[in-house]
Amino acid sequence: MIGEVNLKPIKRGDTYVIPFEFYEDECESTPLDVEDYVFKLIARNNLGVAQFTWYNGDFVVVDYYARTVTLSSVTTTAYTAGEFVYELQVDTGSGIYTWMQGYIEVQDQITF
Repeated sequence: MIGEVNLKPIKRGDTYVIPFEFYEDECESTPLDVEDYVFKLIARNNLGVAQFTWYNGDFVVVDYYARTVTLSSVTTTAYTAGEFVYELQVDTGSGIYTWMQGYIEVQDQITF
């Protein structure tokens, strides 16, 4: 299920709601039940240093196949600006798998 997905850029100081939906097929016609799965996303800089981590508690259940991560303005203000690689790992109970990877950019504010 690994795919390269570049996430929407995050502006430091802004609030974000990032939706994640999971399907068994590429046509996204059969939702995958992820209610009991454990999620973890780590973003790293080009030196491999972790910039931020979203743990399972950050992935709020919306539906049996959907989770959202909500980032407050206080949280995003603490992020360092730059382009980072990330991986989303999922513990299904029968193993730990990398389901998504790609880039995520954190941008500085121009105005306040």
